[in-house]
Amino acid sequence: MKIPSHLTQYAINIIEDEFDGETSFFIQSSNKEQWFEIYYYGELENGYITGLEPTFSNIKIVAKSINSKEEILLFDETVHGYNAMFCDSHSNEEKNNRTLEKLNVPASKIKLTFGYSIDYDSEKELYDFDENGNVNLIDERKITWQQLLCDGVDWVSIFLIDEYGNEQPIVDAELA
Repeated sequence: MKIPSHLTQYAINIIEDEFDGETSFFIQSSNKEQWFEIYYYGELENGYITGLEPTFSNIKIVAKSINSKEEILLFDETVHGYNAMFCDSHSNEEKNNRTLEKLNVPASKIKLTFGYSIDYDSEKELYDFDENGNVNLIDERKITWQQLLCDGVDWVSIFLIDEYGNEQPIVDAELA
């Protein structure tokens, strides 16, 4: 099952649609809490969180559980997804100087959907590997091939679900 590696321990109710190349799931904290406040870096534009200068590909979304206050990084556009892994370079200053602000919505459940339409196996010879067989990323990180298949997503959508079951999209981003 393809789930970004930073979220595997929090993913529940997973639905993988291999035909459409999508994986959807809800988030729960380590204590099995499912209600969160959302903190973000970016700009709100028509209800969606978008990036800011200098690169505009620097969204960061963190969920904070209501009771335990555990923080879960949902998405960081400077390290997650195909572009962050192979195309877009971000300075340490840009990555480290993103002050999060609270999204002004009631506590919500969180649903994420990730798109997997890149056929990495057919393009394997195009990637740079180190002497241990790990894939070299643009920011000098090294990951296994299996992690690339899970983390190298080409789009993400994040939805907040209120107490009545209404879904509000807050992120819909192309990452490749």
